[in-house]
This record gives sequence, structure tokens and C-alpha cells, in this order.
Amino acid sequence: MKKMLLFIGILFLIIPAACTSDYWLDDQLMEDVSETTDADNPDDSSSDAPDSTDDNSSSGDSTPVGSDTENPDATDPFAGLVTYQTDVKPILNQLCVACHNAQYQEDGVDLSTYSLAKENIDDILEAMQEDEEDDIMPPSGRVDEAIIETLYAWISDGLLEGEEADTSTDSGTTDGTYSYSADVASIIDNECILCHGANAPAAGFDISTYPLLVSQIDLVLARIDLQTGQAGVMPPAGRMDEGTIQLIKDWVDQGMPE
Repeated sequence: MKKMLLFIGILFLIIPAACTSDYWLDDQLMEDVSETTDADNPDDSSSDAPDSTDDNSSSGDSTPVGSDTENPDATDPFAGLVTYQTDVKPILNQLCVACHNAQYQEDGVDLSTYSLAKENIDDILEAMQEDEEDDIMPPSGRVDEAIIETLYAWISDGLLEGEEADTSTDSGTTDGTYSYSADVASIIDNECILCHGANAPAAGFDISTYPLLVSQIDLVLARIDLQTGQAGVMPPAGRMDEGTIQLIKDWVDQGMPE
């Protein structure tokens, strides 16, 4: 009996100790796990991480100002604009400069340069739109409304000078033969039609079509062969370049094919 009681007493001593030991081991294990987790994921890690909002905002400025993406016409700053060199100078050369140049300066007016044209643009428009036919400029008669609109557009666009137009003639022919439609018509359009078109042709001299040009070709050749400054030279601004004149002469020699 004593042995039985002793055995039971020993059991009571062992069991609480075992339970206490297990709980201590569990608590110790949880602390170790917690410390490992804290070491891998510090509490202040969020404050050290890069700010994604700042990255996004800075990346939005990556496209340089003035790039081709923002301005598709960056290579041509005058695209879509009316300029003196491209649009206005040919008009003044055809209609005004024959009388209003550095040599003659009729009525004290010279319109042969960009600065002078810019300075006198209001007077030019007024002279072209005079009510009295005797006062209108050029003396050949009222100009087409499209010319007036071009000059007003030049003012609206800021009276830009632009880049000097390329007036060289490239017919695209390789065998030395020419035709009216492929080679000569564009020359007449660029150099003559402003004065000698179907609308109020100067001195009644209309060469706006192939038959009209052919019927008056001798007079055309005589005028374009004059030297700059000679009375009657065509265009009035001065003799065309020699290559252009020779092209027209070659076309005539070849029978003026259409």
C-alpha cells in the first residue's frame, strides 16, 4: 500500500513538471519564430521603400520638350504658314516690283525686299482694293481675291520671312525632251500666270492654257530673253535663270509637244 501511495505521489510530481516544460518549450518556439519574422520584415521597411508615386510622376516628364513626338513638323518650322519667301515674294515680283524696285522706286515706293514689303503691306493691300479703277494697283487691273487672301494671311501669321524658296527647275527628264504638261506649264504658272492668267490678264495677254501659250510663243520668247532692267522683260522682277529659259527654247525647237 505504501508503495502504491508512493507511486501515485511520484506521478503527481512528474505530470505538472512535464506540462510546465511543454508549455515553456512552446512559448520559446513562438518567440524564436517571432524574432525570425521580425528580422526578415522590419517594422519600418515601408518607410525605407521607394515611393512609387514619385517614380510615376518623374517618368511622366521623360519626353523632351520640342521633340518630334510633340511637333511632327519640327523639321519645317513654317509648315502651314504663309511666309514672304514662299508666298508673298512671288506675288510682289509679278505685280509690283517691276515699277517699285530699288532702281525705279515709282512714287518713292520700293517693294523689292522683305523688310520693305513688311513695312508697306497695309499700303499694298489698300492699293490693290481701291474703289476707283484708275487708282488700283497693279495698273493691269484688279487682282484675284486669292492674292488678297494670301496677303492677309501673311499678316495673320505674323509677317514671317520664311526660308528662301528653291526656284531651280528639275523637269525630271533624262533624254533632253520636254512637254508642256510635264515641264513648261509649271514654269508658266510660277513665273507668268499672276499677271497673264485668265482673270484680268495684263495688257490682255493671257497664256494660261496650252493653245494660248503656243499661239503667242514668239512674244513670250522675246520677253523672257530680255535682260533684267530692260523695258518689257518677263517676269518683271528680272530675267529667269538660264537653265529655265533654255528649257523653254528647247521645248519650242522640239515642236512644243503638249
